[in-house]
Amino acid sequence: MRVVIIGAGLIGGLSALRLAQAGAEVEVLERAVPGAEASSAAAGILAAQSEAHVDDARFALTLASRELYPDLAAALREDAGVDVGYRRCGVIEVAREEGQLAALAARVAWQRARGLRAEMLDAAALRDAEPALCDGLLGAARFADDGALDPARLVRAVSQAAARAGVRFRSGVTARGVRVEGGVARGVDTSEGLVAGDAVVAAAGAWSGLVAGALRDPSALRPARGQLVALETRPVPLRGVVFLPGGYLVPRPEGEVIAGSTLEFVGFERGVTARGLGALLEFASRSAPSLGDAVVARSWSNFRPHHVDGAPLVGVGEVRGLVVATGHHRSGVVLAPVTAEIVRDLVLRGESARDVSGWSPAREVSRA
Repeated sequence: MRVVIIGAGLIGGLSALRLAQAGAEVEVLERAVPGAEASSAAAGILAAQSEAHVDDARFALTLASRELYPDLAAALREDAGVDVGYRRCGVIEVAREEGQLAALAARVAWQRARGLRAEMLDAAALRDAEPALCDGLLGAARFADDGALDPARLVRAVSQAAARAGVRFRSGVTARGVRVEGGVARGVDTSEGLVAGDAVVAAAGAWSGLVAGALRDPSALRPARGQLVALETRPVPLRGVVFLPGGYLVPRPEGEVIAGSTLEFVGFERGVTARGLGALLEFASRSAPSLGDAVVARSWSNFRPHHVDGAPLVGVGEVRGLVVATGHHRSGVVLAPVTAEIVRDLVLRGESARDVSGWSPAREVSRA
């Protein structure tokens, strides 16, 4: 089977790798270069438990995806020779107010009842766990099995492993629309002509809605700009990822702390703004005062694919032979491994053992 994938970000690239490993002939079309957009510009947090508020099908999928990372990281180190920086460093979510503390305690309670590792930290225990944090914090929830990685290394490793598995990447190609013949997706019309295939995967992130015929309602998917900043500091003052009201801090072993992120609906307007950068720097230095003396190493922005109802779009598209995998917004990195397996199974078998009914691209969307 010949499969054409639109988009060489993490989800497109990992889907290509899984399809090639299953015997498919895969060609990936990318308007820029593999991983040039949101995938490599993300913070790289694997926040399966720390960002879960309800025990539902999405939570089950996110947990399953997180648990695929140790083997994936090891395989990529073997196949591509790249260490993606995967570490199960834990995530702490901090409360400044009593209401926030109560909400965290409720989340910890239902996760512990489910048999997961989660615990509450009082102010003293939080100080012991992360002494660099500011004063005046009431406590926190700690999710020891969440973690982080370096998304730029991850995308590079995935694209290299996919290429070695036989995937063909074509950069600088703009996908204009899904070619449909007889009610079946038969390829992609591009800036360089038709790229024919037996199946098409739409995984172009925030740009998926610009590909004619890829989405049922293109207007329901829009780019969400997020600005981030890397602060260079040695030694790194934090031991794990920390979420605080207003943002997050992600320590990197090489001597950086990533602070993020803004959420802005400004279309595809690139750039780091004075307002955005100022807010991130103020948040970082207020949350961990020693970061006020850190050097600003770099700042950047990306476009996350945000769907109007907050859930990803993963499943069979409007026509036979079309599979959609986009709309993951802030969860693209943590959900990539399970999404790639779902895409592989939908393309090759027409079904997946995973419950992705809530992510169906054909679902009715409420804009209320």
